[in-house]
Amino acid sequence: MDVELPGGSLLSSFLSRLVDGIAFVELVDFIRRQKNTTGLLKKLKIRLLAVNGVVDDAEERQIRSPAVREWLDELTDTLCHAEDLLDEIQTEDLRRKLEGGLSGESSTTTFFKSSSLVLSEFERTTDLKLVEIVYRLDLIVDQMAALALKIRGVKDRPRARLSTVPRVEEESDIYGRDEDKETIISLLLSGDETYGRIGVIPIVGMGGIGKTTLVKHVFNDARVKEEFDLQGWVYVSYDFDIVRITESIGDCQSIRSRTFFSRDPEHLLKNALAGKKFLIVLDDVWSTNYASWDFLRGQFQSGARGSKIIVTTRDLSVASMMSSLPAHLLSQLSEHDCWELFAKHAFENANGGEHPRLEVIGREIARKCQGLPLAAKSLGGLLRSELDLKQWEMILNSDIWNPPGDWIGLPALWLSYCYLPSHLKRCLAYCSIFPRGYQFTKSELVSLWMAEDLLPPSKRKTMEQVGDDYFHILISRSFFQHSGAYTQSVFTVHDLISDLAKFISGEFCVSLDGGDVSLTMVRKTRHFSYMKSHVTVEKLEGLHNARYLRTFLSIPPPQNSGTSDFRMSNKVLGNLSRTLQCLRVLDLSGYDIIALPDAVSSLKHLRQLVLSGSSIQKLPNSICTLYNLQTLSLSDCTELVELPTNLGSLINLRHLDIKGTRLEKMPPSMGKLKNLQLLTDFVLDKHSGDSIAELSELQHLHGSLLISGLDHNVDDVAALKANLRGKEYLNELRLLWKKYEPRGHVTKDSQKDREVLGQLQPHANLRELVIKSFGGSSFPDWLGDPYLSKLSSIELEDCKHCSFLPPLGKLPSLAKLSIKGFNELLSIGFELCGPFRSLKELSFIGMLKWQEWSYVDGCHEEGGVFPNLCKLTLGDCPYLTNILPLDSFPKLEDVRLFGLRSFAGSLSQESQCPTFLSLRRLSIDKCPKLVCLSDGGMDAPNLKEMRILWCGEFRSLPKQMHTLLPSLEHLQIEGCLDSFPEEGLPPALKSLEFHCNNGLFKNHQHWGLQRVSSLRDLRIWFWGGEEVCSFPERLLPTSLTSLSISNLPNVTTLEKLSCVNSLQSLYISCMPKLRSLPEEMLASSLSQLVITNCPLLQERVQKERGEAWSKIADIPCIEIDGEEI
Repeated sequence: MDVELPGGSLLSSFLSRLVDGIAFVELVDFIRRQKNTTGLLKKLKIRLLAVNGVVDDAEERQIRSPAVREWLDELTDTLCHAEDLLDEIQTEDLRRKLEGGLSGESSTTTFFKSSSLVLSEFERTTDLKLVEIVYRLDLIVDQMAALALKIRGVKDRPRARLSTVPRVEEESDIYGRDEDKETIISLLLSGDETYGRIGVIPIVGMGGIGKTTLVKHVFNDARVKEEFDLQGWVYVSYDFDIVRITESIGDCQSIRSRTFFSRDPEHLLKNALAGKKFLIVLDDVWSTNYASWDFLRGQFQSGARGSKIIVTTRDLSVASMMSSLPAHLLSQLSEHDCWELFAKHAFENANGGEHPRLEVIGREIARKCQGLPLAAKSLGGLLRSELDLKQWEMILNSDIWNPPGDWIGLPALWLSYCYLPSHLKRCLAYCSIFPRGYQFTKSELVSLWMAEDLLPPSKRKTMEQVGDDYFHILISRSFFQHSGAYTQSVFTVHDLISDLAKFISGEFCVSLDGGDVSLTMVRKTRHFSYMKSHVTVEKLEGLHNARYLRTFLSIPPPQNSGTSDFRMSNKVLGNLSRTLQCLRVLDLSGYDIIALPDAVSSLKHLRQLVLSGSSIQKLPNSICTLYNLQTLSLSDCTELVELPTNLGSLINLRHLDIKGTRLEKMPPSMGKLKNLQLLTDFVLDKHSGDSIAELSELQHLHGSLLISGLDHNVDDVAALKANLRGKEYLNELRLLWKKYEPRGHVTKDSQKDREVLGQLQPHANLRELVIKSFGGSSFPDWLGDPYLSKLSSIELEDCKHCSFLPPLGKLPSLAKLSIKGFNELLSIGFELCGPFRSLKELSFIGMLKWQEWSYVDGCHEEGGVFPNLCKLTLGDCPYLTNILPLDSFPKLEDVRLFGLRSFAGSLSQESQCPTFLSLRRLSIDKCPKLVCLSDGGMDAPNLKEMRILWCGEFRSLPKQMHTLLPSLEHLQIEGCLDSFPEEGLPPALKSLEFHCNNGLFKNHQHWGLQRVSSLRDLRIWFWGGEEVCSFPERLLPTSLTSLSISNLPNVTTLEKLSCVNSLQSLYISCMPKLRSLPEEMLASSLSQLVITNCPLLQERVQKERGEAWSKIADIPCIEIDGEEI
């Protein structure tokens, strides 16, 4: 079913909300008694209705007429003042009702008993403000005739048609770019060094042509991922900030683990990339500053040969500066491809053939998109599921296709914007507060929209649900897009859309993101954001002119940059709070703020207060008079130990995020917060156990809830009153009995804990359940009851007195099960009889007395008890003697066994050559009695990674590895190997790490390493290396790019390494007599040299002084005993 909505200007929904607000204010007691005030409100309403008729015409003409644009700006500013005033009246009414209720008096009684001076002052100020607003609106109405603004009815407006399910996610395929994609991938995979040691591939094209989308598909291509060791993606934009770019690269997912946080950015990047073949994308580069680029390029030189950098830019001069080779020019899509992309977004089945008349018009619209994918997606999303021929014709014949000569935006994007409903226009315009390339989550943006009253109330949906709908509509019309190449949960705004939003907002939104933005002319500014690394006290002082500012949003620096250079002092914050009295959003996250100034409590309009990650120790009770507050974010405030006593007065509070704090208890009267949608934690102490009953009033909780301190005088009656079973919107429930359990502590009342847990039964909609430190000896019946049909994850931890597991096989959706710290459990059998059809991950850790995992007969379904299990972890179970055979899990991909001191059994039912068709990763650590994986070979055709560590009795690898493990790429053997298989190692092996004892070294002629042509990374740690006087000749394959040799105390030289011409990285440690390295190696492609505990060699290669320094000086990255030189 579709919902038809009238279109309209950005201001039409604003005006409608104001008229509704006047109707509400007219009913307020102390307003009704003031004839002058009610008369002014009626005049205000009349003026608002007058301008409402012409705002549609004004918005369409603002592109061509600066005078109309100025008129709209003046109107917007006046409407904001009117909204602030109406909000003040409603807030004052709410204050009187609440404070009258606290004192036991009616609001009317409170009215007469309050100071007449205060009352007359508020009313006098209200009237003065109303007079000023009406006067300004009179002038605005008078200008309407001079500007020849025309009155339009609803029928004259473009119609916005919104599907109730308008979501078209970013397409998995791209149109018309197959040849471009293959060309770029060929350049990335090519061994041709025409591009230099570190190749730079520029991709040039106009804005909206799809450069970033194309590179995302290249970046995520399986062939590319296979080729490069590390990948990183950085959005650069206008400001080519070396520090920010360096830190952003270091923060990329695959590079972060190699980053050294304590070092400066230059060393950070060098070390992160050293010796590794990497692919870095620098997206949307504008700067032509060669010095900055040359410095950054120098940091990349530590990477391995064949590393690549992709640069996307609109400017050929940028491409020429960054690469000496021709850029890859991205042209517009062909008419056919542009139509295909348009049709994908416009039609439910991406096929316009079912509507031939619409297809004819659609092809003409697609032609006008001029081959720009962003334009085609945007207009396709606009017309999605619209079957009215007239609407398509209106789009095709719109005057907007012919903008004035000075208009720099895309007509298609402006057209898509114009056809948005008014309320969505306001939501989009608000996004101009974000700097270019800023990454945000849906919940973050919806929370900001809510704070700005951009989400109208609905009887059927919460404001958050309305915001969720708005968000997905804007995604479906390509105003938002998924960010970067890693995740689908983070979004960004394309820079062309950002430009559009900034044009719409004008001076009402200011983003200080590193440019030379002046804050001296901000009288009309309502929304302000800034990058923490680019703000100073002097710049913030300019905000004192923005007395009506509503949003103060700090944008955090990259993770690796640490704290911001700018410190928000109490003086600065106090001055801002006293000046910016209209604030609705105040974000102070990450600042070293110990206490809030008193002035914050005077921010009566405030809806959102964010102190996450700050050093706040205590919140003043005065903030409990911020009656409009909707969001209070205190996550990761690690010094915070208590909340204000009167927090229950904040009856409009919807989000209370207190995870990561040190709260010891909740304040009283939490049950008054009936509008709470998010409550991350509920903390009980020994004096407040019965306060859990307060949860009974919080029926609208969504998301995740942690209840801690359940061992503190909580009884089953209070637990029942909490009514967890009635909380249908909770997705995750975490129940914690002891926050800090002393070693050796024993629960005194096991039965009481069981009774309490029995009354904490959740709603059937729950998806994740965590129970920690439960003191009972058994679990209640509801845990395992099939009524929990949506429960997909269970974690039971430190239930030290439980000797049995609950029967969980009847939970139809259970996909993840983790059991930890069951000290009394001896065996597992019938509890896991299954079948667990949905279970994919199973983990048992820290089961100190567990001895047996028995197979239960009776499950005759295909695949047995665990037909879909993919990951199995068994760890720190010292008395476990046998496990279920791994080949009884048909889809098992990942196995991790560690700390199984008594396990000496078999991994399989078949002893000679078991088959593991799905296995991809196998890790066995500290299983001292394990002798072998099987008596013969092990048929695992898809196994890619194998680790056998510190298994003292383990002596040999599976036989016929070279044929039975054809996909094995990574092999690590430490402390437990006497020989390699005579038949040789697997042919696909890329990395090998092992400990070499004397017995293994004596047979080094039979290792067969030189036959493994795929081997790139080799690490050898010698045990008893005193017998080795020289490193063996022709031991190593010529394909090696990284070599690590450790603990050869009598070796003096490494003159005869067969891999010297291919080596990129060399690590040498614990070789006290080593004096020299191969001459030919030092003149080859080596990019990283790390020397540790080699005193003679270190003396010879000292920087500028050592006799061998000149031989290694050209190596980009050199580290000696932990210090870079």
